Amino acid sequence: MIAEMISFANMSDEAIFKLMSFYNETKEFEDMIGVIIPTIFAFVIAVGLVGNLLVVIVALNRQMRNSTYTLIIGMLVNKRFADVKLIFSGLACSDLMFLTLCVPFTAIDYSSPVWIFPHWMCNMINYLQHASAYFSVWTLTLMAVDRFLAVCYPVESMTLRSTRNTLILLTITYTVILISQVPVAKIHDIYEYQFIIESRSTCAIVNIAKGEASVAEARSYFFSFNVFGYILPLGITCVLYYCMLKRLWYTPRPGSCHQSAGSTRHRPDSVKAKRKVTRLVMCVVVIWAVCWLPLNICFFCSGLVYPDTLVIRGGKFAVIVQISSQVLAYTNSCLNPLLYALMSENFRKGFMRVISVTIYQCSFGCCCKSQLRSHRFEVTFYNQPSHANNLSRSASTHCKSTTQVLEVCSAV
Repeated sequence: MIAEMISFANMSDEAIFKLMSFYNETKEFEDMIGVIIPTIFAFVIAVGLVGNLLVVIVALNRQMRNSTYTLIIGMLVNKRFADVKLIFSGLACSDLMFLTLCVPFTAIDYSSPVWIFPHWMCNMINYLQHASAYFSVWTLTLMAVDRFLAVCYPVESMTLRSTRNTLILLTITYTVILISQVPVAKIHDIYEYQFIIESRSTCAIVNIAKGEASVAEARSYFFSFNVFGYILPLGITCVLYYCMLKRLWYTPRPGSCHQSAGSTRHRPDSVKAKRKVTRLVMCVVVIWAVCWLPLNICFFCSGLVYPDTLVIRGGKFAVIVQISSQVLAYTNSCLNPLLYALMSENFRKGFMRVISVTIYQCSFGCCCKSQLRSHRFEVTFYNQPSHANNLSRSASTHCKSTTQVLEVCSAV
């Protein structure tokens, strides 16, 4: 984009015609993107919110309450289910946070050429966007640590992998993330510029957008996201999974002749359960790595070409690649519930149970209310003086019927 006011005084008619043709072509492309991308993001938000909320509801099941699912769900439920505390540090909650704080504002940014929100929201939104992105990846790393301890040190880590210790570790991790992202909030500001004949504004790192930041400063921003938001956590996760797969590979299969009858460390049901959960978590990590890889490549290339931009170097193709990589990364937040439903029988049964109960309550609850209104009307009708005889003959019948309806509704 052209960031300075263009003077037409010293330009030929041919140059002005080419410039305005470029402007009109760019506007048409931006208008198309301003419709397509918000539509895709709206679908991502709808699917992601429903899916992750279902994960949170399924978490109320006592069978799902262990350290791994605490990391997945980010929820602590007491024994009586009376006090439910959502902790915005689990995978489902970080996905919900990402869907509500990143995706909607990005969609609006694509559809509007100017920044339409208050000035302070520029700092706050970017702060929470970066924090929620780090929340997801480091939660996956903690899940890998939990699986590593469960597979490689099942007995020794039983006390270490408690819900209390898991929440303490989550709290420490996310506190560090929130503190570390404060500089990101400070460097973002409203960047106002002129695109040929149109005044525009956006929320960006102004020094980098203007090309005034040094190469070291710009690359420290782009590369730090690559290192701490992708390479380091993914590297730790890969090492841990290599150790886990090595252990599971050499663990005797259930029913194998190499398995001792009195072994409690590698019981068939225990090994099978560990393999299932480990496979689920590993698939979640792989899908995340694939979805976020293109965006990290764009960040890396942006640091390499600075002070130029990818748009200057690659033109419209670079813009399409950047937009596609961002859409793919954001889509990851709505994929995790689908993975849980496909690969975890407990989650799948929980999803179906929640959906069935919700539909049943909505349909049967309305039926109960209509029946109650009907019976109340009949009782009022029979209580009128002109219908006293009818009331005396039918009182017992209607009382029994009303009692049955009340019992059914209370059971629902």
